[in-house]
Amino acid sequence: MKKVLFVVFLILGLFLIGSFSELHIKEINAVPGDVKMIRSSDIGDYAKAVLFEDKTHKTFGVAEIEKKFGFLYRYDGGTWGYMLEEGRPFQASGIGDDDDFLVVIKTAKKSNIEYIALGNHMEGVMPEDKYELTLNEVRENIDEYYLKEVKDNYVLFVTEEYSEDTWTIRAFNKDGNLIADELFGGDPRYIDWE
Repeated sequence: MKKVLFVVFLILGLFLIGSFSELHIKEINAVPGDVKMIRSSDIGDYAKAVLFEDKTHKTFGVAEIEKKFGFLYRYDGGTWGYMLEEGRPFQASGIGDDDDFLVVIKTAKKSNIEYIALGNHMEGVMPEDKYELTLNEVRENIDEYYLKEVKDNYVLFVTEEYSEDTWTIRAFNKDGNLIADELFGGDPRYIDWE
């Protein structure tokens, strides 16, 4: 009987050690690699979105970190290895599932980008089209957009789903003028219609 109990406790112990080996007290420790957290945002009460930089490769990414037992964190997927290409206004990266879509954007240091909007209320605008849009128009149609202020050249969005609209990105300067975009199906570009 003692041997059976010993085996049961041994199997239970190995199971618990295996289960807890992926759990961490700090959310950034759940992200694989040598990374530093830039910021995080709650995804409901079950997870966190973590924007991070990889210290070794000088890249950035976003991870979904699952909350366990209210105080422990487990890596639940992510995207990393993104760099801002020279001459581009920003670089975007995203990851999603059926419940949410996470988008992280890094802006160029000298881009003058102060605000980023995900979304679209203008039907039929294609990447090759010239169009006009201001930050005030975005605010007037805020139910069609997610809007954030850029801090330390980064923004992190937690949206409900991946769609053409949540992958349509527009960047504005401090005066609310459109200065860059990435329309769905296009590349990031500075806006210069002149």
